Amino acid sequence: MIINDEHIKEAENLLIGGQEFDKKERVPFIKILESVDLLAVPGSGKTTALLAKLYCLSKNLPFNNGSGILVLAHTNAAVDEIEKQLKPICSKLFNYPNYVGTIQSFVNRFLSNSACLVKYDSYIFINDNDIYEREAIKFFNSLQWKKTEPKGLKNKLFGRLNQGHDDLSFQKKEENIKKFMKYFELNISERKAIYNNTSTYTFSGNSQAYYLELEQWKESLFKKGILNYRDSFYLADFFISNY
Repeated sequence: MIINDEHIKEAENLLIGGQEFDKKERVPFIKILESVDLLAVPGSGKTTALLAKLYCLSKNLPFNNGSGILVLAHTNAAVDEIEKQLKPICSKLFNYPNYVGTIQSFVNRFLSNSACLVKYDSYIFINDNDIYEREAIKFFNSLQWKKTEPKGLKNKLFGRLNQGHDDLSFQKKEENIKKFMKYFELNISERKAIYNNTSTYTFSGNSQAYYLELEQWKESLFKKGILNYRDSFYLADFFISNY
């Protein structure tokens, strides 16, 4: 595959009103077909250079080996900008086997959805932190304090999350549990509950019963297709590891 000067000229006419891309830096970036980082200050034209590169690559579609172009962005705004600029002039870029979208949408579509299907017989119905956090508070409110042994999950978390914080009020300590419920992560492959980058409970540890209670709650949401954004990546990791 070659990105030729004719295609670059077309990109200049379409994207920068017929002006010329800088031949010392921009044109070499557009032409290079190896892995490269584009480093430049805000407003210097990084996005335009990327759009030009994508335009030129799209002129070589379809590829002989059946592969495609994958464009991943961090934000929906970036994807919208790419679509706005390029869809009218190179629609092939937005058809299979090419893909333009956020990292989150890519992971959900090709990995997390498949993980939900094989492991929980479900699909992603809701992928939203706010809705997930409301479910977490509902779960917290369903937990009961236990005065006798063995103590329940609420008691266990109350002690663990507030260790060394005797100066906090009871209400503040309860808020710490709610915060845990909202933000702990379940590593499905390693069967660990992780909070603040630290493994809190594991399947094979001394607190296995508490881990299982958390796992069963999270998996009850997965079976309904309710995930937060981080859940998608742990499900993707599970799918890659096993399939």
